[in-house]
Amino acid sequence: MIQGFELGFGNRDRWRWSAASDDTYTVKKMCSIMEQQVFAHITDSDGILRNHFLPKKIEIFAWRVIKRKMPVRSELDKRGIDLHSVRCPLCDDDVESIEHCFIFCKSSMEIWERVHNWWGLGAFTNLSLNEILRGNTAAYTTCEGKLIWQAIEWVCAYFIWKNRNNKVFHGKSWCSPVALNEIQIKSFEWISVRAKKKKLD
Repeated sequence: MIQGFELGFGNRDRWRWSAASDDTYTVKKMCSIMEQQVFAHITDSDGILRNHFLPKKIEIFAWRVIKRKMPVRSELDKRGIDLHSVRCPLCDDDVESIEHCFIFCKSSMEIWERVHNWWGLGAFTNLSLNEILRGNTAAYTTCEGKLIWQAIEWVCAYFIWKNRNNKVFHGKSWCSPVALNEIQIKSFEWISVRAKKKKLD
């Protein structure tokens, strides 16, 4: 459509981008529009699942887990995808459902235990995935404290999924001390960058 067309440099002809109020295109504006479109659908019964201490990809991940939209083997099997097994690839003790993957698997339980011990919360006994991802498994008096703990839980769930995929697709063995170390490093990195008013140690 524009073959052979040239903008006139002597007049006011110019390219314009109608999605922005000032007609100029920038990557930042495009990302902002894309985020608005994505997060327009990220809602639950209690409102929008957001945590400003974490990157957008972790917020989207947490929403997918709560909405049971993760490609665990039981969900893939329901959709008619032919799998050699629907059992958990880590422990092989049960069918890999959302709850099993993130809570009941021995490997996942070990990670949650280590995270709870790290925060001085004692034994991990909560078996509700929704309660975990809503940050309701520890009592905090401030909203910020609850958000930080929720951020830790989301990062923990993210690394449980990441380690599960490493086993499935790359054959790498689960190592909970290494996974805990990654959770600690990434949590600190993501939260400290976004905690503008507080300096975290």
